[in-house]
Amino acid sequence: MDRRVFRNLPPSVSGKNVDTIPRVSSLIITRLLLAFLLSQTITAMSVSSQAASLPGLSVARDGSLLRNGVPYRGVGVNYTDAFLRPLRHPEDESYRDDFRKLAANHIPFARIAACGYPASDYQLYLQDKEKYFKVLDGVVQAAEESNVGLIADLFWSNTAVPDLVGEPRDQWGNSQSKTRQFMRTYIREVVSRYVNSPAIWGWEFGNEYNLSLDSPDAWRNLPPVNPRLGKTRSRSPDDALTTEIFTSALSDFARTVREIDDHRMLLTGNSVPRFSAYHMQTERRNGADNAEQFATMLLRQNPGPFNPICIHTAPVSPMPHFAKRPISYNELIQTCAGAARSASKSLYIEEFVTCPAKTDCSVATRRDHVSEVLAAIQAHNVPLASVWVYGRKMVHDPASLSFDDDTASVLQLIGDFNRKWSLR
Repeated sequence: MDRRVFRNLPPSVSGKNVDTIPRVSSLIITRLLLAFLLSQTITAMSVSSQAASLPGLSVARDGSLLRNGVPYRGVGVNYTDAFLRPLRHPEDESYRDDFRKLAANHIPFARIAACGYPASDYQLYLQDKEKYFKVLDGVVQAAEESNVGLIADLFWSNTAVPDLVGEPRDQWGNSQSKTRQFMRTYIREVVSRYVNSPAIWGWEFGNEYNLSLDSPDAWRNLPPVNPRLGKTRSRSPDDALTTEIFTSALSDFARTVREIDDHRMLLTGNSVPRFSAYHMQTERRNGADNAEQFATMLLRQNPGPFNPICIHTAPVSPMPHFAKRPISYNELIQTCAGAARSASKSLYIEEFVTCPAKTDCSVATRRDHVSEVLAAIQAHNVPLASVWVYGRKMVHDPASLSFDDDTASVLQLIGDFNRKWSLR
């Protein structure tokens, strides 16, 4: 401390010689500094302790993903049947064994549909919520017992809720619609029920809604209607979806979840944007987007609190392209990861397909595809990814993986990668 500040003081201050004041003051300052540092340490310990006690995955200020308060990365599976199968066949609890197998093979999480697919899947929910949630309780509890995380998608199909309440799809954009009222009710009931479950890692809005946005010929490509499955009897131009409608629904989704759960990650469930998405939104026409326009739409379709950014893609044809220039899978992931970082967000390769339709589905080829994805994940530090699809039995899907057939080696490849690469 500068002794000059005491030059005009009288010889004695409170009975002490002036010359002792600097030494006393220095002692006081030292004690105050120690007290401050101790308080900061205690605060930091408190924050760290609090972060470590939060279930699921949360997002740090820099956009990185955290689990138990520390950075996290890992590769999981899409397991859409986990709830849909017992919802339609309550006696089927094969998900219990499936979760045990995933855990035993170092696959830490599964993305599930925590909802119905068509409107008819919600009949039990409407008629007997206790029975409906008993089924979902079983899935969540089984995941808890196996220490497998769940990314819970709450509105998988963009037609299910509107069809259920008898509205066109554009009512996703109307905050007063029956569609949005149902959305908010379902969110509150599901999120409040499982907010303290360690199995729930994140909340997701829907599946690939972005692929239906801003189409210049939407009227010619509307989803079919099955009157037996809901109240909707026909489609009309009102069933066209736009970016504005989608982001309005996303905002309401995030706000409603955050009323109950203030920390888990929020996900859109989007695919990679169409490679003409920018032209489709801004000009309502098809056109080849360049890399910058592609990145703009990637962020626009994963707005605000939705982090990590979701993409669904695979290293197979048709090749992606920027402004008609074909690009490699590695360049696509590099572009997506860079766009995410520019917005202080992470990237989640939410669906990577090892066996798309009309391609070679041999185990050797599927392992090659997975190896290419895992190499891109490591090269661009992508913290989260999940393969499509595990244990799909209700419909024939050549992409389905199982520990009970020769595709087990594909899952084991992912498990081996997790053992070497994951942070936890």
